[in-house]
Amino acid sequence: MFERWRAVYDPKPWREVRPPRPVTIDVSAAMAHHGGRAANNLPLRVRAEGLDLDVQVPGMLHAWARTSRGEWLASCTFTIPTGNKLGSLEVTHWCPAAAVTAADQD
Repeated sequence: MFERWRAVYDPKPWREVRPPRPVTIDVSAAMAHHGGRAANNLPLRVRAEGLDLDVQVPGMLHAWARTSRGEWLASCTFTIPTGNKLGSLEVTHWCPAAAVTAADQD
């Protein structure tokens, strides 16, 4: 994953998570989105079949990477459902650390 990222200093500004760990993703915090309209001002087809970004979903954490501003990003795979839960989109996405929490382990 980090083959093309040369780092001079230790510790390295990345860490792979092996094996991947279960996490919970706050999709609204993970995905950049701006505005939109109030749900009652949208056609039913948009509310039903558009991706629901206002959910928390299970995912898998694969790696961490540090930005030049000192923030950490998490490489996660997760599925975003549609509003009517009849469809979904699986993504691998670099999420801000605040959008990711450890999954409850029983």
